[in-house]
Amino acid sequence: MRYQPRMQGSVMPGAGSYPRFETPEPSQSNAIILGYLGRALSLEFSAGQHYLAQASLAKFRNEISFAQGFVTLANEEFQHANLLTDRMVAQGALPAGSVLNPATPANSIVEALRSCEARELALIQLYDEAAQFCANVGALEDQALFSRLFEEEQTQLMRVNGWLAEYYQSMNAHHYPKGGFV
Repeated sequence: MRYQPRMQGSVMPGAGSYPRFETPEPSQSNAIILGYLGRALSLEFSAGQHYLAQASLAKFRNEISFAQGFVTLANEEFQHANLLTDRMVAQGALPAGSVLNPATPANSIVEALRSCEARELALIQLYDEAAQFCANVGALEDQALFSRLFEEEQTQLMRVNGWLAEYYQSMNAHHYPKGGFV
């Protein structure tokens, strides 16, 4: 009998002494989809954190209705994070760690809403790109998730823009010019 380094049951320690199980290699498209899921998770957590910060700032400015709206937006973003995490687990992955964008200060409701608008646009762009990629590779479940989140983010953006329009409208209604130029 000759010595074989990878002989099953060998007294020599090492990889050859244990049975090997074939693990499917993740496809390139799956790795890209997991990348989209991870990036989306980071953006959703960042947005949720930012909206909670804006809610606190709005409370300090005594803008209670806006504060409540920001809390609602934060809760929606955290629900999106939940859906993304569920999808990652379904694909055999766990979140590797999210890097959050810092919340930015806002001195007025206009600044707050504009910063929220920017975050919504970043999510919309990511979900549009991810849904298109999934459609191209035939990942139907992922495409459905990204499409759903794309639509929900668009709805949130319209809500933010509606609040901004209402704010401008209320400011114009309360500030009439006190005379004209002659």
